[in-house]
Amino acid sequence: MLAADLNEPHSGLHREHHVRIALFYNRDIYAHKALNLLTPRLSEHSLSFFYSNYVGGNIVRDARLQKLAEFEKRFDTRPGCSFEELAQSAGTVEHGISDINGRDAAKLADFKPDLIISIRFGQIFKGPAISIPRLGIINLHSGLLPDYKGVMASFWSLLNGESHLGTTLHWVTDSKIDSGQVISRCRQTVQTDLTYSEQVLALYEPGVTQILDAVTQIEALAKQPKEDLPKGSYYSFPEANHLDAFDEAGWTLF
Repeated sequence: MLAADLNEPHSGLHREHHVRIALFYNRDIYAHKALNLLTPRLSEHSLSFFYSNYVGGNIVRDARLQKLAEFEKRFDTRPGCSFEELAQSAGTVEHGISDINGRDAAKLADFKPDLIISIRFGQIFKGPAISIPRLGIINLHSGLLPDYKGVMASFWSLLNGESHLGTTLHWVTDSKIDSGQVISRCRQTVQTDLTYSEQVLALYEPGVTQILDAVTQIEALAKQPKEDLPKGSYYSFPEANHLDAFDEAGWTLF
Protein backbone atom coordinates (compact mmCIF):
# COMPACT_ATOMS: atom_id res chain seq x y z
CA MET A 1 0.00 0.00 0.00
CA LEU A 2 1.35 3.43 -0.91
CA ALA A 3 1.00 6.17 1.68
CA ALA A 4 -0.90 9.27 0.62
CA ASP A 5 0.34 12.80 1.16
CA LEU A 6 -2.67 14.71 2.42
CA ASN A 7 -1.70 18.35 2.25
CA GLU A 8 -5.23 19.06 1.07
CA PRO A 9 -8.37 17.43 2.49
CA HIS A 10 -9.89 14.71 0.35
CA SER A 11 -13.53 14.94 -0.61
CA GLY A 12 -16.09 12.67 -2.19
CA LEU A 13 -14.83 9.54 -0.45
CA HIS A 14 -17.30 6.73 0.02
CA ARG A 15 -18.65 6.78 3.60
CA GLU A 16 -18.27 3.54 5.52
CA HIS A 17 -21.11 2.09 7.56
CA HIS A 18 -21.44 2.51 11.31
CA VAL A 19 -18.22 1.67 13.17
CA ARG A 20 -17.56 1.19 16.88
CA ILE A 21 -14.53 3.39 17.58
CA ALA A 22 -12.43 3.46 20.74
CA LEU A 23 -10.56 6.76 21.12
CA PHE A 24 -7.28 6.46 23.05
CA TYR A 25 -5.50 9.65 24.05
CA ASN A 26 -3.43 11.56 26.58
CA ARG A 27 -5.18 14.36 28.45
CA ASP A 28 -3.12 17.27 27.12
CA ILE A 29 -3.73 20.42 25.09
CA TYR A 30 -2.93 18.67 21.81
CA ALA A 31 -5.35 15.77 22.22
CA HIS A 32 -7.89 18.26 23.58
CA LYS A 33 -7.76 20.18 20.31
CA ALA A 34 -7.82 17.01 18.23
CA LEU A 35 -10.82 15.49 20.00
CA ASN A 36 -12.77 18.74 19.86
CA LEU A 37 -12.31 18.65 16.09
CA LEU A 38 -12.81 14.91 15.72
CA THR A 39 -15.65 13.92 18.05
CA PRO A 40 -18.52 15.86 16.41
CA ARG A 41 -17.44 14.61 12.99
CA LEU A 42 -17.69 11.00 14.11
CA SER A 43 -21.22 11.43 15.45
CA GLU A 44 -22.66 8.71 13.20
CA HIS A 45 -20.39 6.14 14.86
CA SER A 46 -20.39 4.66 18.37
CA LEU A 47 -17.53 6.12 20.41
CA SER A 48 -15.82 5.22 23.65
CA PHE A 49 -13.13 7.34 25.36
CA PHE A 50 -9.98 5.95 27.00
CA TYR A 51 -7.18 8.13 28.40
CA SER A 52 -3.76 7.23 29.77
CA ASN A 53 -3.46 7.74 33.53
CA TYR A 54 0.25 8.33 33.11
CA VAL A 55 2.81 8.86 30.35
CA GLY A 56 6.26 7.35 30.75
CA GLY A 57 7.86 6.46 34.06
CA ASN A 58 8.96 8.50 37.05
CA ILE A 59 12.18 9.69 35.43
CA VAL A 60 13.30 13.14 36.57
CA ARG A 61 13.86 15.28 33.47
CA ASP A 62 15.27 18.73 32.86
CA ALA A 63 13.24 21.45 34.60
CA ARG A 64 12.39 22.97 31.22
CA LEU A 65 10.66 19.76 30.16
CA GLN A 66 8.82 19.61 33.47
CA LYS A 67 7.52 23.14 32.91
CA LEU A 68 6.50 22.20 29.36
CA ALA A 69 4.61 19.17 30.68
CA GLU A 70 2.78 21.38 33.18
CA PHE A 71 1.87 23.82 30.39
CA GLU A 72 0.63 20.99 28.18
CA LYS A 73 -1.78 19.88 30.92
CA ARG A 74 -3.61 23.24 30.99
CA PHE A 75 -6.31 22.05 28.61
CA ASP A 76 -9.00 23.46 30.90
CA THR A 77 -8.03 26.97 29.73
CA ARG A 78 -8.39 26.08 26.04
CA PRO A 79 -11.42 26.79 23.86
CA GLY A 80 -13.83 23.96 23.27
CA CYS A 81 -15.47 21.26 25.32
CA SER A 82 -13.76 19.47 28.18
CA PHE A 83 -12.82 15.82 27.72
CA GLU A 84 -15.74 14.88 29.97
CA GLU A 85 -18.15 16.97 27.88
CA LEU A 86 -16.90 15.40 24.66
CA ALA A 87 -17.55 11.94 26.06
CA GLN A 88 -20.99 13.01 27.27
CA SER A 89 -21.82 14.40 23.82
CA ALA A 90 -21.15 10.92 22.45
CA GLY A 91 -23.37 9.33 25.08
CA THR A 92 -20.56 7.80 27.11
CA VAL A 93 -17.95 8.53 29.80
CA GLU A 94 -14.15 8.56 29.93
CA HIS A 95 -12.23 5.51 31.12
CA GLY A 96 -8.83 5.97 32.76
CA ILE A 97 -6.27 3.39 31.63
CA SER A 98 -3.26 2.39 33.73
CA ASP A 99 -2.40 -0.89 31.99
CA ILE A 100 -4.00 -1.48 28.60
CA ASN A 101 -2.08 -4.74 28.21
CA GLY A 102 -3.17 -6.07 31.60
CA ARG A 103 -6.11 -5.46 33.90
CA ASP A 104 -7.56 -2.60 31.82
CA ALA A 105 -7.83 -4.62 28.61
CA ALA A 106 -11.25 -5.80 29.81
CA LYS A 107 -12.57 -2.21 29.65
CA LEU A 108 -11.71 -2.16 25.95
CA ALA A 109 -13.00 -5.66 25.27
CA ASP A 110 -16.34 -4.80 26.90
CA PHE A 111 -16.86 -2.06 24.29
CA LYS A 112 -16.27 -4.53 21.42
CA PRO A 113 -14.54 -1.97 19.18
CA ASP A 114 -14.17 -2.28 15.45
CA LEU A 115 -11.38 0.30 15.42
CA ILE A 116 -9.01 2.04 17.83
CA ILE A 117 -7.87 5.58 17.04
CA SER A 118 -4.83 6.54 19.11
CA ILE A 119 -3.82 10.19 19.58
CA ARG A 120 -0.88 10.67 21.96
CA PHE A 121 -1.89 7.70 24.13
CA GLY A 122 0.81 7.18 26.74
CA GLN A 123 1.18 3.39 26.65
CA ILE A 124 2.41 0.88 24.07
CA PHE A 125 -0.19 -1.51 22.70
CA LYS A 126 0.92 -5.14 22.77
CA GLY A 127 -0.40 -8.35 21.23
CA PRO A 128 -3.55 -9.13 23.24
CA ALA A 129 -4.79 -5.52 23.18
CA ILE A 130 -3.92 -5.15 19.50
CA SER A 131 -6.06 -8.18 18.68
CA ILE A 132 -9.22 -6.78 20.30
CA PRO A 133 -10.47 -4.33 17.61
CA ARG A 134 -11.83 -6.09 14.54
CA LEU A 135 -10.27 -3.66 12.05
CA GLY A 136 -7.14 -2.76 13.98
CA ILE A 137 -5.46 0.28 15.50
CA ILE A 138 -4.50 3.51 13.74
CA ASN A 139 -2.22 6.05 15.41
CA LEU A 140 -1.73 9.73 14.58
CA HIS A 141 1.96 10.47 15.17
CA SER A 142 3.01 14.12 15.39
CA GLY A 143 6.07 13.65 13.21
CA LEU A 144 7.04 12.54 9.73
CA LEU A 145 7.82 8.83 9.73
CA PRO A 146 10.14 7.00 9.45
CA ASP A 147 12.63 9.84 10.00
CA TYR A 148 11.17 11.01 13.31
CA LYS A 149 10.00 8.08 15.40
CA GLY A 150 9.59 8.42 19.15
CA VAL A 151 8.77 11.38 21.37
CA MET A 152 8.74 15.13 20.69
CA ALA A 153 9.24 14.65 16.97
CA SER A 154 8.56 18.31 16.23
CA PHE A 155 11.21 19.40 18.75
CA TRP A 156 13.82 17.26 17.03
CA SER A 157 12.70 18.41 13.58
CA LEU A 158 13.13 22.06 14.60
CA LEU A 159 16.47 21.38 16.27
CA ASN A 160 17.68 19.59 13.12
CA GLY A 161 16.75 22.56 10.95
CA GLU A 162 13.97 20.87 8.98
CA SER A 163 11.82 23.11 6.78
CA HIS A 164 8.65 21.08 7.40
CA LEU A 165 6.85 19.45 10.30
CA GLY A 166 4.01 17.03 9.93
CA THR A 167 1.84 14.16 11.04
CA THR A 168 1.81 10.51 10.02
CA LEU A 169 -1.23 8.27 10.32
CA HIS A 170 -0.15 4.65 10.54
CA TRP A 171 -1.28 1.20 11.61
CA VAL A 172 -0.22 -0.35 14.91
CA THR A 173 0.30 -4.05 14.27
CA ASP A 174 2.83 -4.93 17.00
CA SER A 175 4.60 -3.38 19.98
CA LYS A 176 7.33 -1.68 17.92
CA ILE A 177 7.04 2.10 18.25
CA ASP A 178 5.94 4.18 15.23
CA SER A 179 6.77 1.37 12.83
CA GLY A 180 3.50 0.24 11.24
CA GLN A 181 2.29 0.67 7.68
CA VAL A 182 1.72 4.33 6.81
CA ILE A 183 -1.80 5.34 5.77
CA SER A 184 -1.05 9.02 5.09
CA ARG A 185 1.34 11.86 5.84
CA CYS A 186 0.65 15.59 6.01
CA ARG A 187 3.34 18.26 5.93
CA GLN A 188 3.31 21.92 6.91
CA THR A 189 5.98 24.58 6.67
CA VAL A 190 7.90 25.49 9.82
CA GLN A 191 6.77 28.86 11.19
CA THR A 192 9.70 30.69 12.77
CA ASP A 193 7.43 33.07 14.69
CA LEU A 194 5.65 30.28 16.59
CA THR A 195 6.74 28.36 19.66
CA TYR A 196 7.27 24.62 19.68
CA SER A 197 3.90 24.01 21.37
CA GLU A 198 2.07 26.34 18.97
CA GLN A 199 3.50 24.46 16.00
CA VAL A 200 2.53 21.10 17.48
CA LEU A 201 -1.02 22.39 18.09
CA ALA A 202 -1.19 23.48 14.45
CA LEU A 203 -0.55 19.89 13.33
CA TYR A 204 -3.83 18.57 14.66
CA GLU A 205 -6.38 20.19 12.37
CA PRO A 206 -4.86 18.58 9.25
CA GLY A 207 -4.12 15.49 11.34
CA VAL A 208 -7.80 15.10 12.18
CA THR A 209 -8.59 15.34 8.46
CA GLN A 210 -6.21 12.42 7.91
CA ILE A 211 -8.09 10.39 10.50
CA LEU A 212 -11.49 11.22 9.03
CA ASP A 213 -10.34 10.35 5.53
CA ALA A 214 -9.11 6.99 6.82
CA VAL A 215 -12.34 6.25 8.69
CA THR A 216 -14.37 6.79 5.51
CA GLN A 217 -12.50 3.91 3.89
CA ILE A 218 -11.39 1.91 6.90
CA GLU A 219 -12.87 -1.44 5.85
CA ALA A 220 -10.92 -1.34 2.58
CA LEU A 221 -7.75 -0.07 4.25
CA ALA A 222 -7.88 -2.84 6.84
CA LYS A 223 -7.84 -5.49 4.10
CA GLN A 224 -4.67 -4.18 2.47
CA PRO A 225 -1.23 -5.67 3.25
CA LYS A 226 0.61 -4.02 6.14
CA GLU A 227 4.39 -3.85 6.07
CA ASP A 228 6.63 -2.26 8.69
CA LEU A 229 8.31 1.04 7.92
CA PRO A 230 12.03 1.24 7.19
CA LYS A 231 14.19 1.61 10.29
CA GLY A 232 14.40 5.43 10.18
CA SER A 233 15.50 7.33 13.29
CA TYR A 234 14.17 7.06 16.84
CA TYR A 235 14.27 9.98 19.28
CA SER A 236 13.76 10.04 23.04
CA PHE A 237 13.29 13.00 25.38
CA PRO A 238 15.90 15.72 24.89
CA GLU A 239 18.69 16.15 27.42
CA ALA A 240 19.99 19.45 28.80
CA ASN A 241 22.46 19.95 25.94
CA HIS A 242 19.71 19.50 23.35
CA LEU A 243 17.48 22.00 25.14
CA ASP A 244 20.41 24.45 25.34
CA ALA A 245 20.94 24.12 21.57
CA PHE A 246 17.21 24.63 21.00
CA ASP A 247 17.35 27.87 23.01
CA GLU A 248 20.47 29.01 21.19
CA ALA A 249 18.76 28.44 17.84
CA GLY A 250 16.10 30.95 18.88
CA TRP A 251 13.25 28.53 19.62
CA THR A 252 11.04 28.53 22.70
CA LEU A 253 9.08 25.57 24.02
CA PHE A 254 5.91 27.51 24.89
